[in-house]
Amino acid sequence: MGDFAPHWLSEWRAGRTTRTTDVLADPRFDEERRKAYASVSARAALGIPLVKEGRLVAVLGLNDSQVRHWTDAEADLARDVAERTWAAVEHARAEQALRESEERLRQFGAASQDVLWIRDSETLQWQYLTPAFETIYGLSREEALSGNNYRSWLELVVPEDREKATASIRKVRDGEHATFEYRVRRPSDGEIRWLRNTDFPIVDATGKVTMVGGIGQDITLPKLAGERIERSEERLRSAVEVGKLGLWDWNVRTGEIHWSDEHFRMEGYAVGEVTPSYDTWAARIHPDDRATTEGALYRAMERHEEYVREFRVIHPDHSVHWLFGRGRFFYDDDGTPLRMIGAMTDITERREWEERQKILVAELQHRTRNLMGIVRSTADRTGEASVDLADFRGRFADRLDALARVQSLLSRLSDTDRVAFDELMRTELSAMDGAADRVTLDGPNGIRLRSSMVQMLAMAFHELATNAVKYGALSQSGGRLAISWQMIEPDRRGRPRLHIDWRESGVTMPPAGTAPQGGGQGRELIEQALPYQLDAKTRFELGPDGVHCTITVPVSASNVTEPAHV
Repeated sequence: MGDFAPHWLSEWRAGRTTRTTDVLADPRFDEERRKAYASVSARAALGIPLVKEGRLVAVLGLNDSQVRHWTDAEADLARDVAERTWAAVEHARAEQALRESEERLRQFGAASQDVLWIRDSETLQWQYLTPAFETIYGLSREEALSGNNYRSWLELVVPEDREKATASIRKVRDGEHATFEYRVRRPSDGEIRWLRNTDFPIVDATGKVTMVGGIGQDITLPKLAGERIERSEERLRSAVEVGKLGLWDWNVRTGEIHWSDEHFRMEGYAVGEVTPSYDTWAARIHPDDRATTEGALYRAMERHEEYVREFRVIHPDHSVHWLFGRGRFFYDDDGTPLRMIGAMTDITERREWEERQKILVAELQHRTRNLMGIVRSTADRTGEASVDLADFRGRFADRLDALARVQSLLSRLSDTDRVAFDELMRTELSAMDGAADRVTLDGPNGIRLRSSMVQMLAMAFHELATNAVKYGALSQSGGRLAISWQMIEPDRRGRPRLHIDWRESGVTMPPAGTAPQGGGQGRELIEQALPYQLDAKTRFELGPDGVHCTITVPVSASNVTEPAHV
């Protein structure tokens, strides 16, 4: 166009038709342009511009080899031809572009691992479906597109997910976008596959939804992986809860910390009550433990060592709890600490048990020393009172049996329990075969004795009982034994006291002036050992019809309520 029409370009851009009757006579043409027209045997020229949306897109040029006066009718005809020609060109271009677009869509759909589809919004029948459908659904496209393919598709969806699928389709038909997850069962092998559909409406020029498009992504593998992770996390949560572990994850650089629920509880916080931080942890540490606990933490950080520490925390109710923490730091390449992960357990029961064990061991050592002393003293006194070895063996065996009985009582106790007086009496009297029916007991149950007094008191009553069986009330058919006890006012030191009355009756005593039978070692124990070792007040009398003995002794301070009566 540049060689033939330089003068008319501005006219054409303005949409104006140009006419030349004679190129050779037109002063607007120079010699060079005239030669150009002559080269194509053009003497007259008509130019019809096509301007679309303000832009010159084409010019239809008509030439004549003779001088010609162009009429308006010829110009109008040429314009009509130009418009029709341009429309045909545009249509051909559009068809070509459509073919190219469809080919690109086909290639895209064939290459995509996701299912791409288009449905008619009225019938919901598929109009377009990509090959990935066959791989994911296990059904050929030909089968999927045949018949009522919407119903056929819905039958592939597992029954539990069908309502969700149909509700989402309804939303899209109403002009909304919808993303939903559902499962299908492949008819080829029965396998369940998880899909995530992203559906969207396709509207016409009026805004009416005419098509429904969608992209279906197979998410089976990530879904199964997510379920495995959830199961693993659930097992971890269960293990943490059952094991009562308090977990923490500390970002050292930002200060952000994550606590497990049990960690909150161990610190004395309700779950979520505070934002976890170093300060909220340190605030609950016992003042006596805080410096050493924090010092151990920073030493572990600086030395790249494992953090292992037992420390106490104080809860809002002022209760003290022992915690055992173990953690590990993680560092970047230059050794800067980045993160610390750790776990804690509540070891309060263990620490209390250890303390009780120490007390019990000390108590056991004390009792053992006392027992050895009693055994040695019993052996000495028994030897002094025995007439021969056989007599010694009999007496000594009886007294060892009495010690064994009281040790059996003591061994069943925890560190906070105490032997009750009535239990001690019944244990000793149960050893008197055939004599218990002539014994009466009168006193409250549950009066707790001090552990340190049980052995000595048991030996005293063993001596009284042995003497009663051999020589006193329980050796004669008419004899009777009455044992009574009661709590009386505390002593001058405020200690609760137990008063015990041992009274025998109906006993035929030996004639006056004869040597007393039995009671020597027992009387010495009651009148001398009990006052000395137990701070007891005692009285021992040989009355006209039997022994009368009273013992008043301090008992355990735990006797704060009135015990039940026998």
